[in-house]
Amino acid sequence: MPLRDTAPKLSPEKYEQNFADITPPMNARQAAIGAARCLYCFDAPCIQACPTRIDVPGFIMRIMTSNVRGAACVILEANILAESCGRVCPTEVLCEGACGLFAYSERN
Repeated sequence: MPLRDTAPKLSPEKYEQNFADITPPMNARQAAIGAARCLYCFDAPCIQACPTRIDVPGFIMRIMTSNVRGAACVILEANILAESCGRVCPTEVLCEGACGLFAYSERN
C-alpha cells in the first residue's frame, strides 16, 4: 500500500490568513452603537427565530451596558457551544432576519 503524501505545513502568516474571521469582531464602541439600535420587542421575533432560543434582547442589553461577562452568560445558558455556533450561524437569515428593525428599514 503506497504512503500518502502529507500536506505541507502552513506558515504562521498563511495559517492566520486562511483562518481569519470573515467579519472582524466589533470593538466596544461599535458593539454599544449596534446594541443601542435594539427595539426590545415584546414578542422578540429574534428569540423565536433562533434555533437555540437565545435571549437576544437580554444579551444585547448587557452588551450596551458593557456587561460582557453577563452577555456571555446569557448566550451560554441557551447554547454551551455558542462560540462554534456563532461562527457558522446565518444570523442575517435567523435573528437579524426576523428583527423588526431590519424589516422596517428594508421597507423604507
